[in-house]
Amino acid sequence: MQIPFTKLIDQYSESKQDVDKAIKKILDTTEFLAGPTVEKFEEAWAKHCEAPSCAAVGSGTFALTLALMACGIKQGHEVITTAHTFISTAEAIKIVGATPVFVDIDKYYHIDASQIEKQITNKTKAILFVDLYGQCADIEAIDKIAKKHNLLLIEDAAQSSGATYHGKPTGNIVDLTCFSFNPVKNLGGIGDSGAVTGRKDLVDKVKMFRDHGRYSKYSYDAVGYNARIDCIHAAVLLEKMKYYKKWINKRQLICERYNHELSAHVITPKTRQENTHSYYVYVIQIPNRDGFMQYMAKQGIGTKIHYPKPINVFESYFPYQQLAVTEKVCESIISLPCYHSLTTAEQDKIIQHTITWAKQHS
Repeated sequence: MQIPFTKLIDQYSESKQDVDKAIKKILDTTEFLAGPTVEKFEEAWAKHCEAPSCAAVGSGTFALTLALMACGIKQGHEVITTAHTFISTAEAIKIVGATPVFVDIDKYYHIDASQIEKQITNKTKAILFVDLYGQCADIEAIDKIAKKHNLLLIEDAAQSSGATYHGKPTGNIVDLTCFSFNPVKNLGGIGDSGAVTGRKDLVDKVKMFRDHGRYSKYSYDAVGYNARIDCIHAAVLLEKMKYYKKWINKRQLICERYNHELSAHVITPKTRQENTHSYYVYVIQIPNRDGFMQYMAKQGIGTKIHYPKPINVFESYFPYQQLAVTEKVCESIISLPCYHSLTTAEQDKIIQHTITWAKQHS
């Protein structure tokens, strides 16, 4: 029995009729760029997130970059963030010319709100936090700090679409929220795409920056990007929106079973009391992580590491900022398969071999 880490074909198989029909319609009508399908998706995603406005863009990285630009972040500014994330979070800060200031993480793998204030300087203009692995960070605590110091608050929700915080869906809680619809994300398309939701005045700026810095066809108000979403991507996302919450619900049941079976043997994910966890990935900490990864591969079970090195250790993000907890965690974390179509037998195999390894190396 081979168990890959991801199995996107099952999503496509379940949504194939709707997705194929949507793609054919775009091809038949030649509505390739900036058409009503994009507007329809933006309206649907804003409604889903209960957000005032939405701008669909070409990737999650563009979502972060354009959100920072819309907030006026530029050279000479500092943005407080986390190093325990995919590179795009800090990369976007560097792209706009600002400096990422890293803060260590808490037990949920999120930015540690209790350590933020001591990193604030007169150059700090925003806090960019990450909903790592599928649940929201400590937004209430972070928001209090942002308001106290008059900072803008940007949420990297690339991994938390479909999650909630105090009953509110991700996408309408802070100034701007950035999503990725990369194929492996909770709501995944057929290529790179993303979106920014939040305050209408700021989202309008994102729409301007995504389209060469213009509000109208030949009036250029700023230097922007060609960062629009293709209509074919928007069409596919609209159809997959019908399915993705069902897929998340199934994944949650699998991960809750993992928690029950594995918590006595390895460090399993913790969920904040105020959150629902979408489990973009299911991350554990285990002894001899690299050996475990090789062992699981021999059993035919795919695993991945999210992420093996924190951003602060890479030379391109120097001067080095020490993050003791983050750096230690990155040595032991590993992600187990948790996609919605895992069978009970496949789950059994993953659980059995994880426990076997943990007992042998405890």
